[in-house]
Amino acid sequence: MSGLYRAAAGIDSLERLAMGDSPVHRLHPMAKLAVTVAYVAVVLSFPSRNVSGLMAIFFYPAIVMPLSGTPYRPLLGRLLIALPFSLMGGLANVIVLRGAAFHVGGFTVSQGMLSLVSILLKTLLTVLAVLILAATTPFVEIVHRLSRLGVPKIVCLQFVMTCRYLSVLLDEAGSMRRAYALRAPAQKGVKMRDIGSFLGQLILRAFDRAARVHQAMKCRGFQGLHPGRARGELRWRDFLCVGVLLSAMLVLRFFNLSLFFGRLVG
Repeated sequence: MSGLYRAAAGIDSLERLAMGDSPVHRLHPMAKLAVTVAYVAVVLSFPSRNVSGLMAIFFYPAIVMPLSGTPYRPLLGRLLIALPFSLMGGLANVIVLRGAAFHVGGFTVSQGMLSLVSILLKTLLTVLAVLILAATTPFVEIVHRLSRLGVPKIVCLQFVMTCRYLSVLLDEAGSMRRAYALRAPAQKGVKMRDIGSFLGQLILRAFDRAARVHQAMKCRGFQGLHPGRARGELRWRDFLCVGVLLSAMLVLRFFNLSLFFGRLVG
């Protein structure tokens, strides 16, 4: 349960960060969403051998995080959740792809090792970009813009409800866990034989709580999706920011800067 509570607390901390005031926070949500989608697409399009290009594309979080005042530690802590999955996939490539990619002194770097580093860097960059978006834009505004782009409202509603009411579900589970502990003070955790009934009761309580929450929302005029905060139309600085960042991404994607500087020095 402690892990779930930490996850819920992490969502709340991102929401608090998103309410800040910085040049990045003041950009239009659609501009930030477009840059994030483009950045993820560019990162994923890099070949597995182009590790130097992936290192260069780090410019985006290196610039945006200080400008937005986003702390490094909370975001890097969340990255650790995704990295083990990428590590397992990359290790399989190390076993399968044993051909030599290049040599460093007397050490041979295989194609699998290069692929492993590439997978880890892509995971790091894409997850970090999404976390930066969540830390600089309220989640309701992101979902509202996705709805305007054509994402089905039922999908958007599921996103909002999951983030908004995960803490409510955890509170119900915590109350049941405390009640169980009071009836079995010497027992650590829930016994395996009681897991089925525990989860069944949690589902029933969740359904009942969801019905009451829905009735309260309808009484307050809820009609299917929370409206985003009025931000008006895209301004010239939004277009300028998107244009500069997209241009930099495309240059780093299709132009090998290491070869350019090598020739310049040579």
